[in-house]
Amino acid sequence: MAAAPLAAAAVLLAGCAAPGPVPPAGIEAASRAPVPLLRLPPASLGRALMLQQQITVTYRTPRGEEHREIQALLEADAAHTRLAALAGGQVLARLDWDGRDLRVARSPWAPAELVPERILSEMQLSLWPVAAIAAALPPGWRLDAVAGRRVLRAGGETVAEIRYPDAQTIEFEQYRDGYRLTIRTLPAATQGGPE
Repeated sequence: MAAAPLAAAAVLLAGCAAPGPVPPAGIEAASRAPVPLLRLPPASLGRALMLQQQITVTYRTPRGEEHREIQALLEADAAHTRLAALAGGQVLARLDWDGRDLRVARSPWAPAELVPERILSEMQLSLWPVAAIAAALPPGWRLDAVAGRRVLRAGGETVAEIRYPDAQTIEFEQYRDGYRLTIRTLPAATQGGPE
């Protein structure tokens, strides 16, 4: 498997869903609820990672699709998950999660759309074991994993889909907020495949 998604660099635009059949109460609430932010313990990853990635963020604007490029450096072990987001050779944000405290340092020039909690959550959604993610999701949410892809659902709504087309690439599509990430692991990174 490849890299950790960094959706925070995207301008997150709320999507509109067409009304469908009325689901049971818990499912309906999940469909309207914001996308949950995962905070899984670093040890639940079950392995160590050291990755350097190139991330292309594609998002919709009134002018059409726009693209941004950022780089990410990820280190994860049983005690900490650390991440640095860079653009134009400058550090935008650093994140350190030890399972209890999330410490974030943001550069003054970092865009407001850069949300470290979302970075951590989407990284875990893509890289952590499916069982650990499923156990942490609130009622009405589920993660389906089959044949090289993961699908996050709120009731009957497909909220996000993660595909692993090859060992160096992750494609992360967030349907509700309207952005897409293409994450490529750069050479000399050490990683393992998704569960």
